[in-house]
Amino acid sequence: MVAADRISNLHEEIIHHIMSFLSFSEAIRMSVLSKRLNSVWRTFPLPVIEFDQELFEEKSKRPLDEMLDSVSERNIQKMSRFSDYTEDFLRRRGPDSFLRKFKLRTHCVFDVDRCVDYALENRVQELDIRSDKEENFSSLGRIVSINPEVFAAKSIRVLKLSGLELGIQKLILTDSLIEELSINHCDSLETVRVFSDKLVFFELRCGPRLLDIEIDSPNLQSLTFDGGDELTEEFRKINLGVLESLKSLSLRNAEIVIDLWIKQNLSKLIGLENLSIEGCQYSSNVQISHPRLKNIEFLNCTEAVDLELVTPNLVSLCCSGIRPSSIRLTSTSTQCEARISLKKKTKGFLILA
Repeated sequence: MVAADRISNLHEEIIHHIMSFLSFSEAIRMSVLSKRLNSVWRTFPLPVIEFDQELFEEKSKRPLDEMLDSVSERNIQKMSRFSDYTEDFLRRRGPDSFLRKFKLRTHCVFDVDRCVDYALENRVQELDIRSDKEENFSSLGRIVSINPEVFAAKSIRVLKLSGLELGIQKLILTDSLIEELSINHCDSLETVRVFSDKLVFFELRCGPRLLDIEIDSPNLQSLTFDGGDELTEEFRKINLGVLESLKSLSLRNAEIVIDLWIKQNLSKLIGLENLSIEGCQYSSNVQISHPRLKNIEFLNCTEAVDLELVTPNLVSLCCSGIRPSSIRLTSTSTQCEARISLKKKTKGFLILA
């Protein structure tokens, strides 16, 4: 005896209420159980839409790596199913006035702009587009690109882009309403200029073409820069304005001499409390004098350096994987905790003044 489908016969508002307790993927699975549920699903107000190609392809009988080993027309068709699925889903959906976040993780979606257009049409507040670049996909000719006009969207407050072709060499952010911006490995960028009053959080992990950065955003509170393995010797500078609100600064793998950069920029960061430096260049002596710094990290430096810190509010000092020949702490808080992990065969000493 076939069990009766009682849920499909419920009022639309009740089915919507049931769907509100489900995750996005669970609600989709529920929608295919009957024509009635599929119809109700199209009008269900979604605060979050999330597409993940990796999870989608886990249902395939053949692993993705095996598919890439022998690229054939049939395999390309298999990989395009995810793109067809997202297109069909968005085409069937009505306006989503409650849409808050749109997230897409993909390898080779053919039309990312269709997804972005849908999100912007529904005034999405958080947009997260990530392309997992795989070398084998180059044979497919699938470079995932996105329209740079997304930076000027009036509804977006959080924008995260990773592994995309932005179609521009110079990014200038001025009148944007974006409060949180993350750009990871978007290869076309050569210059980044950020002069936005709204920006609070900025993360930049650069591509191989990046030459220089200039940031002057008075309300910026957190800045992370990572040159990774792709930054070239042609990289010129990280130039900061007077960032009075900046509290956390992280510099990793930047092609800059860190002590010279500190002398030029640290005095402009009057509210800085957390400083993390990893894999950068040092000269023989690094001097840091700052009244508000509470936490300092020096990580992964193979050069012998003298560290001299005048930091009356310092609470934590972490030196890991570096070779300081001496560390001098002056006017430091009595609550300061120092964690120092030295390279083997290093003769260093610590002076508390």
